[in-house]
Amino acid sequence: MKDNAPVFDALDLDRHAFFFDFDGTLAEFTDDPADVALDARLGLDLMRLLRRTGGAVAILTGRHRAEILSHIDPAIPVAGLHGAEFPGEVLAHDPARRAQFSPLLPGLSALVAAFPGTLLEEKDAGFALHWRRAPQHEQAMIAAAERALTELGPDWVIQHGKFVAELRQSGGDKGSALRRFMAEPPFAGRLPVAFGDDLNDMPMLAAARELGGLAVAMGERDLPADHRLSGPRALAEWLERGLA
Repeated sequence: MKDNAPVFDALDLDRHAFFFDFDGTLAEFTDDPADVALDARLGLDLMRLLRRTGGAVAILTGRHRAEILSHIDPAIPVAGLHGAEFPGEVLAHDPARRAQFSPLLPGLSALVAAFPGTLLEEKDAGFALHWRRAPQHEQAMIAAAERALTELGPDWVIQHGKFVAELRQSGGDKGSALRRFMAEPPFAGRLPVAFGDDLNDMPMLAAARELGGLAVAMGERDLPADHRLSGPRALAEWLERGLA
């Protein structure tokens, strides 16, 4: 798909707020999520944007906040685990939640061992099955996620994405996280501009549009959006030109 970026100069930095997904938006995908890296130049431009907007820049991710903060300046606020981890708060360790899904982990570990190239990622609030290095095993991984969902019950959901199926408790998403940011300074009263590339970004993109702002889809997935950029490199170039 051809890039259709918003005109940077038309975005009044005193009136807009900027929200970014991480994987596939700010950083290129890697076969192993642990190998992801943020281009140093893009990191500097995010800080320039943060200063120019008076702090109205945030990252919304399905990863833990700590993972993202290892790549960026901690001055940039990050909402992790689809908004379950919010800046200034500590995600409470929930033994009951852990007890729900931990019995499934040995079987899932054996499953990914039987399908080379797949990966089980454990999180405090759930787990994810990855198959980026082995796309031929997609159906097996999705079937395993659906079986796990059946065992976990109605309080859990599958969050589908690019080569990943994540099991997490229902309730929050990136859209509600964006709205929470927008209710607080320095975001309140501004128009949100959201950038995302995957299905779990759709609530964030929708919330930005519902609040009078803009949605920018990243990559090839056909997400409802006002504009489109081909990927992290195109975003980095757009920011660099706009902030020059």
